Amino acid sequence: MRGAPLTVAEQQGRPDAAGAAPAAAPVPAVATRTFARRVDEVPVARRFIRDALADHPASLDAELLACELVTNAVQHTTDAARVTVAVTHRGPVVHVDVIDDGQTGLPHWREANGHDEDGRGFQLVNEIAQRWGFLREPAGTCVWFEVTQLVRTDAVSSN
Repeated sequence: MRGAPLTVAEQQGRPDAAGAAPAAAPVPAVATRTFARRVDEVPVARRFIRDALADHPASLDAELLACELVTNAVQHTTDAARVTVAVTHRGPVVHVDVIDDGQTGLPHWREANGHDEDGRGFQLVNEIAQRWGFLREPAGTCVWFEVTQLVRTDAVSSN
């Protein structure tokens, strides 16, 4: 399981594959928080994600998708007690892990039909995220995604 992303201190001290200290790359911003697996914690988790990403260009997409995944964990991991959300961003890329401590079941895709009120969470993740997946281990499940929102730098000229 991915678990929580490395702390800033851990990132800065990691050698590269050749054993050399890393070059002065931008340090990712990391925020992690654990929530009780309760419905009333979903909006709290959503605010946490919003605050962690502040004015990041991908914040709205990340907030929507993370909220879907936290809701899935609350609704479907009946043997879990906690859900941890870890948000990392470096430049335009936002990576979010939603980790539950449940030990049964696997995340799975459902086809929502017509007016179904649920079953669209992974469809949203699949449409919006550039990459996503999940890791299942005995200690729990981590569903993760990455979104990138590039800021347009080309100006539209007016005649």
